[in-house]
Amino acid sequence: MNCPNCKRVLPDNINHRINFCPLCGNKLFEDGKDYLIQISCAGQRTPDGNVMMVFLDETQMFEVKAGETICFAVKAGFHMLKFRQKIRSKNISLLVNSGYSIKATYNTISGLIETNIIKFEEEDEDSERRINEADLTAPSMVSEAGARGFDSLLGVDEPEYRVKATEGLKEGILSIYTERLEFKGKNDLAKEVVDFRNVISVKKKMGTIDILCDGNVHKIYSIPKDIYNEVMSFLNNRIEELREI
Repeated sequence: MNCPNCKRVLPDNINHRINFCPLCGNKLFEDGKDYLIQISCAGQRTPDGNVMMVFLDETQMFEVKAGETICFAVKAGFHMLKFRQKIRSKNISLLVNSGYSIKATYNTISGLIETNIIKFEEEDEDSERRINEADLTAPSMVSEAGARGFDSLLGVDEPEYRVKATEGLKEGILSIYTERLEFKGKNDLAKEVVDFRNVISVKKKMGTIDILCDGNVHKIYSIPKDIYNEVMSFLNNRIEELREI
């Protein structure tokens, strides 16, 4: 995200509650204003509807089919959008001080969700006009419990991969989700959880997966050879996606 005034990149750890640029000191957005977010889903229509779910700030969920467009109004400020189709997901953060048009596509070749974001260059009256003229989409679901509420209702918090693995001399099960991995040894009561946001790199190391986390902590797992390359590709893609948020 860039400051609309000095155009410099805002720090990744910026406090989303503030309303000024830490680099130039100017306001990032006008409090209380509403802007239109327009999301179109590209792709081929299929018998199952090819539905993509769009989560706004982990409180509202919208559904959009291939070839369709939805739109909703949001308050100025920082917002999180999560796109999910089948088992794939992508998160993006937006500094909303104008309207946005977002084209979301599920790439069947890479298995990833791709987004093209266009910011409307508009005056205040343009933003108000866009909202008044738009056919606003009602959310399909609302959660007061945030992401966990959606996971419970939708049953989507299932791992992308669940494989037998070893960590050192300890044997167990490695479960890899879209935003974390969990390792549970055979005799362990608790799970070892690694949040992908704390991962610096994922590398091959003599047939194992070497995950370097913050604090120079290495988590090294051995998994079956037949799924090794696929898991490595998935982990590197997810880490790269989260870096771009």
